[in-house]
Amino acid sequence: MLTGKILDEILTDDNLSWGRNLENNKQKFLVELNSEIIEELIKSRNELDKIDENELPILKNNILKIRKEKLLDGVGLFIIDGVCLKNFSINEKKSIFILISKILGELLIQNIKQEKIVVIKDLGKSMKTGGRYHETKEGGSHHTDSPQLKNVPDWLGLFCVHNAKKGGTNLFLSAYAIHNIIFKERKDLLNLLYEKFHFDKRGEFKDGESPTVFEPIFEYKEGRLRFRYLRNYINAGHDIQNQPLSKSQKEVLDFLDNLMRDENIILRYDLKPGDIVFSDNHWILHGRTTFEDYDDEKLKRLMLRTWVKDRMS
Repeated sequence: MLTGKILDEILTDDNLSWGRNLENNKQKFLVELNSEIIEELIKSRNELDKIDENELPILKNNILKIRKEKLLDGVGLFIIDGVCLKNFSINEKKSIFILISKILGELLIQNIKQEKIVVIKDLGKSMKTGGRYHETKEGGSHHTDSPQLKNVPDWLGLFCVHNAKKGGTNLFLSAYAIHNIIFKERKDLLNLLYEKFHFDKRGEFKDGESPTVFEPIFEYKEGRLRFRYLRNYINAGHDIQNQPLSKSQKEVLDFLDNLMRDENIILRYDLKPGDIVFSDNHWILHGRTTFEDYDDEKLKRLMLRTWVKDRMS
């Protein structure tokens, strides 16, 4: 049953509906920290792990400008080219990543262990046996983060420490582009995506809480499209609740999954060590290609993640 309004039109704004074409317009999402910012960071490099973000006014003002231009009024994501941070150590870059996250808002707890900075690394787990996506080397499964939570973070932050030996290309998709295609090709299915589905919490819940959350995939609120999705979590959530997906629900989810494999709506970007990404977790999906890792533990693919509540929300 529908619980709210639906977006009943095609949106042609290039900042909202985009795909592979962004690869030829990198200025829309790729940024560098200028020399003034780098100088400010160098002066404070011995205390980057304990300094308050307000003590770095040049960095703060620049990041807030990027927030408005890229996250709010732009394509919904930005990538800081790690080349501009080449003279900083890994630990210093980690501290800079955390400082930028704090400038954007409040760092949120990401799991039952109360972690605000989470390591993304293959731990030999599988989505099929209950593993969380960030603990596997599996590709595909385009998603927004924390779809299993009632209140999802506004911004997703990623810091690339090491990339994989092979594969692991980062993929970004716009929910507006996806919505436009469904509206054009299978409008008869669209309403189903505004209905609620069960999302498995993957064991991350307290005693007495439901093991699933019941939320729609698409929502349209205050003139903004919102999207939450991770197919494996939906399949598992309905199994847990003993409420099998209906034939029509399976049809629309299969259509959605197939649609998200269309290279024309995917921005591919190979993150390099030192690169930092922030994206709007309400309408930017992300994923990766399956990857092969190094045998050496010190070289394995490693990223750090923050979930951020917007400073203005």
